[in-house]
Amino acid sequence: MFKMKLSIIIPVYNAEQYLQKCLESVFNQNLSPQDYEILCINDGSTDASLSILNKFQEENTNVKVVSTENKGPAHARNRGLENAKGKYITFLDSDDLIYPNTLNKIITKLEEERIEILYPMIHFYDEKDNLLEKSKIENESKINTGLLQERRTLPATFYKRELVGEIRFPEEVLVGEDTVFNAKVQSKAQRVSFEGIPYYKYLVRPNSLSKKAITEEGYQGFINAITILDEYKNQHFSPENKEAQQYFDKVILVFVTRIVELHILPNLYQPKYKELKKLLSEKGYWHLANTIAEKYPYFDTSFSKMARHQKKLIFKTKVYQLLQKLKP
Repeated sequence: MFKMKLSIIIPVYNAEQYLQKCLESVFNQNLSPQDYEILCINDGSTDASLSILNKFQEENTNVKVVSTENKGPAHARNRGLENAKGKYITFLDSDDLIYPNTLNKIITKLEEERIEILYPMIHFYDEKDNLLEKSKIENESKINTGLLQERRTLPATFYKRELVGEIRFPEEVLVGEDTVFNAKVQSKAQRVSFEGIPYYKYLVRPNSLSKKAITEEGYQGFINAITILDEYKNQHFSPENKEAQQYFDKVILVFVTRIVELHILPNLYQPKYKELKKLLSEKGYWHLANTIAEKYPYFDTSFSKMARHQKKLIFKTKVYQLLQKLKP
């Protein structure tokens, strides 16, 4: 029997500009402090973030601050998972907010409908506080198994802690570690649903992680993600389980696409094309190359044909842009 209903894990790195409001939003809830805990993982911040965290910890019995060396968000979230005591777990980025008095509604839905993973609504805002868009809510009242339900890897997700078990964020995946974590956990779930309650205010701002995605370390992380997902699938699902095969194909395709778009096409880099082709062939995912070829012709045929096609497209684009500039 869980005494505590919810653990909120907040990884923090140099977030002094946003952290105060983020934490205030967590306390602007109609929940008793005994019902939820806030686990703030200070990931080696060098600004005033730790001072802000310590102040909240001194003033609130349900705040716990854990400090670590700077090892990235995956490590910070894993430290949070190691310390979590709640029946359910969710993550909150330190520059985001949650809307007032929403946690109680969500916990009620989780418990009454015995949901293992819940995706509430997210509102996306820019730094001037303009609403950009709202997340799509897929079949709000429908409850699916994890293999059949659409996934979402943004932090505004609630997981039953027993379902998460020993699954952790892969620290060897620099960008997309949340996708790997979510895919593994959801594949185990029997009851997954969306919820139309506006819950999470997501700040859209330039992200250094997007720059890291194009580095060599980012590339290796994508390769690692494919290997990790493939191994997990093979360990937990039989080849005859078509739902599982299709589910993991879809997730692995995300990382294959990132490699193609970020590491092969920009410079038409043949060595990485060969490495990816070898990986897909050896692990039985060459059919995904056919899917990639629907968007990037000849990817599944040969590098030279694909490169020629891409160069033609680039040339046509440049000519078009030049003609647009010359228009009176």
